[in-house]
Amino acid sequence: MSDFSQLLSCHIHSKDIKTYALAQYCGLDRSNMYKIINGKRKPSSRELVLKICKFMQLSHAEQKEMEQAYEITLIGHDTYYRRKAVVDFFNNFRLSKLNLPVLSELNTEILFEKGSVTLNTMAEVNRSLLYIISLEVKKSNGTIDLLVQPDCDFLMNILAAENYDCSQTTIRHIICLNNSTSESITYPNYNLHCLEKILPLYSNVDKYNCFYYYDHIDSKCSKFTLFPYVIITSQFACLLTGDMTQGILTNAPESLTLFKDIFNQYLSMASPLLRPINDVTEQISYLDNMIHVVRSGYSFQMVPCLTPYLTRDILDKYIIEDLPNRSEFIQAMDNYIKVFLSSHMTPDNITYIFSLNGVKKFLDTGRVSEYPYDIYHPLEMTDRIHLIRKLMLNLPIQNYRVLKKDIGHLDNEIFLLVTQPMGYIMFSTPQDHHLIYLDIEEPGLLYTFWDFCETLDDTLFYTTTEAIEILRDLIEQYKELR
Repeated sequence: MSDFSQLLSCHIHSKDIKTYALAQYCGLDRSNMYKIINGKRKPSSRELVLKICKFMQLSHAEQKEMEQAYEITLIGHDTYYRRKAVVDFFNNFRLSKLNLPVLSELNTEILFEKGSVTLNTMAEVNRSLLYIISLEVKKSNGTIDLLVQPDCDFLMNILAAENYDCSQTTIRHIICLNNSTSESITYPNYNLHCLEKILPLYSNVDKYNCFYYYDHIDSKCSKFTLFPYVIITSQFACLLTGDMTQGILTNAPESLTLFKDIFNQYLSMASPLLRPINDVTEQISYLDNMIHVVRSGYSFQMVPCLTPYLTRDILDKYIIEDLPNRSEFIQAMDNYIKVFLSSHMTPDNITYIFSLNGVKKFLDTGRVSEYPYDIYHPLEMTDRIHLIRKLMLNLPIQNYRVLKKDIGHLDNEIFLLVTQPMGYIMFSTPQDHHLIYLDIEEPGLLYTFWDFCETLDDTLFYTTTEAIEILRDLIEQYKELR
C-alpha cells in the first residue's frame, strides 16, 4: 500500500467512514474508491484528495498530513523529502545581527604544559575547544584545520561567533558528504544540511574554505570509529569521538607534525565544496564566463533580478563617485549587461523566479540586491518604478514566475542561480551588507537545487495575467509616493 492509502485506511477505520457514501460524495463508483483505499490506484488530483478530507471532517493538521502523503505517493519518498529539504534550507537560513563580546577577548593565558591530556566529558571537550580556538584567533596568522562534520553544533557556533576582523586566521575544513542512495538516519538530505551549517562561516571568516569527500555518513560516524574527528591549530591537536564527548588534547611537537601531515594528505584527496567569489569585479568575470556555457537554468531570488534593465545612464547616475576606477567599472558593467542580453542568460532561456514581496522590497529600498550596497546609491522612486514597469511588460513574453509567498526570508535571503553545468549562491552579511558569492562545486548540490526549481508546483505562483495586474496596481500605488 502507498503512504496515502495507508493513511486513508486509518482515517476510514478510526472514523467509521462508509465507503459507499464517501465514493458517492467524491463522484466515484465504489470499485474505484476501493482501489484508492487499497493502494491499487492513486487519486486523480489534489482536488479529489481535498474532497475526501472534507467528507471525513479532518482537522487542518490531518488534512495537511493527507496532502503530504498524496505528494509522497506521486513522486516517491526520497524525491519528496529532498525537495522539502531545499525549502527548509531557504527558510532556516539566518545570520546573526548581534554584536556581543568576542571569544578572543576571553582570558586564554592559561598554562598548559607540553604533553597530552584526556578529555572524559562533553564539558571538558567544549572547554578545550573554546580554549584552543580562542588562543589561535588572537594570532596574527592563525591556522585552524578541521576534520569534523558541520553538525557538531558547539564547535560550529564557536567559529561562527568569533570576531575575525583583526585576525588573519585561515580555516581549512574537510567534511564527509553522504554518497549512499539511502538517506542519513538523522537528516533527509544530509549534504544540504551540511551546506546550511557552513554558510555562516563563509560570512564571518575571510579565509574559510570547505573541502569534501564521499562516504556513507552513517557508517562514517558509527560508534566503532575510534577518533573520527580532529581539530588542529598551530599549537594543539584535539582528537574527538564521533559524539564529541571524549577525546585527547595534545601539544606535543612530534604529534602536531604527524597530524598536520596526515591532514594535508587528506586535503590533497578532497575537493572544494564552494569557491568564494571575492568582489564585484570577479563576480562580473564569473558571470561573463557562465554566459558562454549556459543554455538553460533558474534564477531563484525573492527580490527580482533587474540586471537586464540597468542602462548605461542608470549606472552613471547611481554608481558612487569615489569608487576606485569608476569609469572602467561602469564600462565593464555596461559591456557585461550587453553580452548578458545577447546571450542564453536572458529570460528567454533562464527562468527567473521571484516574489511579490521581493518587488515591494525593491520599491521600498531602491536596492538592486545582487550588487554590493557600497558601490551605488539607492535608486530614486522614479527609476524604481521605471524598472518594475519594464519587468511587468516582459512578463508575458519571457520566463518570469512570481511567487505568491516568499520562500526564505527577505532580511536573510539566499540568492540562487543554478544551471546544469554550474551555479552559485549569494547572500549578504546583515551588519554591512557585504555580498558573499559562492560557486557551487559539488554536482549533487547543483542537481538538488536544479530539481527543486524545475518542479515547483504551479499553485505557488500567480498566473501571468494575475501578476501583471498586481504589478500594475503596485506601480500606481508607488507613483503616489514620488
